[in-house]
Amino acid sequence: MALETAVAYQVFNRPELTRRSFAVIAAARPTRLFVLADGPRWDADRAACAEVREIVSAVDWDCDVEFHFSDVNLGCRARVVSGFDRVFSVVDEMIFLEDDSLPHPSFFPFCEALLAHHRDDPTVFMVCASNYLQEWRADARDYHLSHLGSPWGFGR
Repeated sequence: MALETAVAYQVFNRPELTRRSFAVIAAARPTRLFVLADGPRWDADRAACAEVREIVSAVDWDCDVEFHFSDVNLGCRARVVSGFDRVFSVVDEMIFLEDDSLPHPSFFPFCEALLAHHRDDPTVFMVCASNYLQEWRADARDYHLSHLGSPWGFGR
């Protein structure tokens, strides 16, 4: 089953990490994908950045994909902000993942379900799959509300 919530995927210069995390995205088969890539910091980054861009260009499922590849290095903060500006100019919700985060396959349906569940709740800023509790009582609930968030993988 395809993932209906758009995915924004931030990549840079780590081909091996990108291969692993992109495989999880491909298995989720999002119907909409935004790939955000920063430009190389220096000449030594060029080959790795190019390899990463080749990896993420291999979308082999039915998907509306937008590639936003910067020619210059904007830095992590500016690249993420400019990418989010683009994504949220087109969609109201997204699931965000960075190339160095390897989510469990349940991450995407989990985020999609919780985004839908909390869509009209102004007290919920984001949903994420991080667990900051030392002990999880799965018999008590499927998720918990927290004042903490995680920038590495979340839905908004």
